[in-house]
Amino acid sequence: MINIEATQTFFSGLGLAFCILSFILVFIPSKTKFGIISLCLGNVPLWSAIVMPKSLAPFMDFFHVDQSADLFVTGCIAGVVCLVLWYFLTGKIMGLYKEKFHKDSRNQSEAAKSTSDRDSEVNNGADNSDSQNNANANPHLFDNLKVNDKE
Repeated sequence: MINIEATQTFFSGLGLAFCILSFILVFIPSKTKFGIISLCLGNVPLWSAIVMPKSLAPFMDFFHVDQSADLFVTGCIAGVVCLVLWYFLTGKIMGLYKEKFHKDSRNQSEAAKSTSDRDSEVNNGADNSDSQNNANANPHLFDNLKVNDKE
């Protein structure tokens, strides 16, 4: 049976590596949201190391973690591996979500287009030209409007 201090050391290393790398990701503009969510997720191993190290000891025994190894370094390596797996997992899930979302939006836009085509066939040519003129806004519409003018 692995002792409690070894469990705390391992999960502290795991959580610390996960949190530090997530904190770095917060400052990359395209990865800010992912970094914030990962930072929150990285606090779970840190919290676990503090609150319930006794219940985590059987978990480490299940994976045959050796006490003679430097468990902090092993935990840091596990934290990096967990963050990389988390990155690819969320990328795959978001890719599937975006694919489904764009497919639904394309179907809705095609349905709206076919509805407008049917409406334009019903209307005469004069009504159709008015709707085309209304689609473009007049850029000089508000030229004569004086707002906060102190003259």
